[in-house]
Amino acid sequence: MELKDVIEKRRTIRDFQSNKISKDIIDYAIENGFKAPTYNHLRDWDFIILNHLESKLKLIESENLDKSIDSKELEHQFKNEEKIMKEMYLDAIPKQKKMILEAPTVIIVAFKPKTRVAEAKKIYDLNCLASIWTCIENFLLSLAEYNVYGVTFIPQNIETIKKKLEIPDELEIASIIPIGYMADNARILKQKTINISERKHYEKW
Repeated sequence: MELKDVIEKRRTIRDFQSNKISKDIIDYAIENGFKAPTYNHLRDWDFIILNHLESKLKLIESENLDKSIDSKELEHQFKNEEKIMKEMYLDAIPKQKKMILEAPTVIIVAFKPKTRVAEAKKIYDLNCLASIWTCIENFLLSLAEYNVYGVTFIPQNIETIKKKLEIPDELEIASIIPIGYMADNARILKQKTINISERKHYEKW
């Protein structure tokens, strides 16, 4: 498959089939993740692979996803946002618990920061964060090659998750990624059309 075809194919999916994903596919995607560029050439990245319900429930508890969602309140929060952005959040937020529980596999991507993100004072303190996201994109593109999709979920209670899953204290969590084969009724949200010629600037703005 051509690279451009894989890029076109990649989608954010929150509705999954129950079919298990081959270990070979996950290993292939992780291997390609580790081919991403990194600011210090050390690739201090780790993947925690969750297949069991007990482990997924620890994420649900850590992120307080058991609480019910007030759809009217949610709609009010996003009433002034662009339509495409509003539709995305109104679809995504109520599905957070469901997508973690129903995805056959959930991946936690962790990294060792030079400076903790919360303590960053200069832009280059965030090089470690930029690097891990190039790794994540390689990972997602590689999954898409095999019709496996995911969604990146940024946790709010990182320290609680680290404690529950025994993740070393010196690591930070970049993302939680439920992955799986797309459900037949999966909702594909519209993307904003970008006029790329208007976004290219030569020599100056």
